[in-house]
Amino acid sequence: MAGAALQASAEGFLTMVVHSHVFFLTRDPVSVPIARRAVRTRIVNWGVLLDKDSRLALDTVTSELVTNAVQHSDRPMLTVAVYVSVRLRRALVEVYDGSTALPRRRQAGMDAESGRGLELVECLALAHGAERTERGKRVWAELALPEQPVTRRQILAGPRRAVRAVLNAFGRRDRPPIRAPYCPGSARPAIPAR
Repeated sequence: MAGAALQASAEGFLTMVVHSHVFFLTRDPVSVPIARRAVRTRIVNWGVLLDKDSRLALDTVTSELVTNAVQHSDRPMLTVAVYVSVRLRRALVEVYDGSTALPRRRQAGMDAESGRGLELVECLALAHGAERTERGKRVWAELALPEQPVTRRQILAGPRRAVRAVLNAFGRRDRPPIRAPYCPGSARPAIPAR
C-alpha cells in the first residue's frame, strides 16, 4: 500500500515538473561559472522567461551550491540537476557531491571573504535544504520564476486550460502571489502582495 501511495505522489510531482536536466561536472573551481551558465541557458532554452531578479537569484544560488560542493567534497565529480515547473512558477536546483558533511551557517566576520553562502541562499530561495544520500549529500534550493506569458501550446491544449491561462495572465490568481523572502539587513524591502 505504501508503494502505491509513493508512486502516486511521484506521478503527481512529475505532472507538475515540465522540464528537467541533469549534468556532471568535475570538482574544480572552473565548474562554478560553467554550472551557472548551463543552468541559466537550459532554463531559457525551455522557453522560460527570466527577469533581472530571477536571473540574479538563479545565478547566485547555483554558484553558491556548486562552490560549496567544490570546496567540501572529496570525490572528483559533482552532479547538478535542474527542474522547472512553469505552472507552479518554480525552479529547483540540486547539487550532489561525495561529502557527508551537511552545510551549516557560519558567522562570517566583516572582512571575511567566505562564509556567507548559506545566508545568500536563505535570502534568495523560497526554500532550501540538504540531506545525506547513499553516496554523499544533496543540497537544493527552490526559486521563484516570474509570471510567464500565455503560450500557443496552452491555448491548443484545450479550451479549459486556455481560459484558465488567460484569466491568470490578466490578474485572476488561484494561488497567492509569491512573496520575496525576508533578508535581514537588506536595503530592498520584500515585494508587496498584488
